[in-house]
Amino acid sequence: MKKQRIFVIGGPTASGKSALAMKLASKIDGCIVNGDAIQVYQDLQVLSARPNEKDTQKFKHFLFGFVDAWTNYSLANWLDDMAKILPELKKPIVVGGTGMYLDALINGVHEIPEIDPKIRQEVRQMPVEEVKKRMKGYLFQDPQRLRRGLEVLLSTGHPLTYFYQQPKRKPVDADFVLIRVLPDREKVYRSCADRFEIMKKNGAIEEVAHLNKIKATGGVIKAIGVPEIQDFLSGKITETIMTEKVVTATRQYAKRQMTWFRHHGNPRYVVTDVSQENLEDITK
Repeated sequence: MKKQRIFVIGGPTASGKSALAMKLASKIDGCIVNGDAIQVYQDLQVLSARPNEKDTQKFKHFLFGFVDAWTNYSLANWLDDMAKILPELKKPIVVGGTGMYLDALINGVHEIPEIDPKIRQEVRQMPVEEVKKRMKGYLFQDPQRLRRGLEVLLSTGHPLTYFYQQPKRKPVDADFVLIRVLPDREKVYRSCADRFEIMKKNGAIEEVAHLNKIKATGGVIKAIGVPEIQDFLSGKITETIMTEKVVTATRQYAKRQMTWFRHHGNPRYVVTDVSQENLEDITK
């Protein structure tokens, strides 16, 4: 039986990957599926650059803006949702900048049981030296990874290596057409600054004020721009400094994304200029 064909478009923020997904959907009469960790949150449309109503009326969109502001939506949640919806979709185009999500979709992921919240809190409050002492001889020395390893060990009774030796879980078995959008770095940096100015005009500050009002506690508050705008709203920094901080954080994130996407996966196509891409080779 012929495998389902799934297009996967990945690239840094402000690279034009969403525009490419729209062009591709128009050409193949496809639908668009979210592959971004932040665009799942319903209360952050502007600041997450989520597709607007005009875009969603042109083509069917899935897994965008459906998670509330008090939920921590994880990779495991996303893979569960993808396993449910992807087999039922015709000509799906998965697009996003969260490389870890896209890699897990294509190559699978080692499943680790949910961590006991009490153990997680205990480990997070533990001094770094104590964590290092308990994890002596562990392969990684990064404190964050050490904490993760310790909470898994204490919660499950197994080290992380045990789970890494288990078969990977793949949400779907498909023919993935992997596309990378990798424009010139300076162009991406300029787009980061220009886009945030547009976001401010379109209500990004008001979005964060709303999150404050409803006392959001979920993953939405981790989005780039939210902490900086919160500091502005509380009077800790000026709008000018807020803007500088958001643009800098966005550029740093884009740089990390570009590095990740250049060194992970084996894309069939690399697009450097979305406006010039005619899609003929991609859709063959």
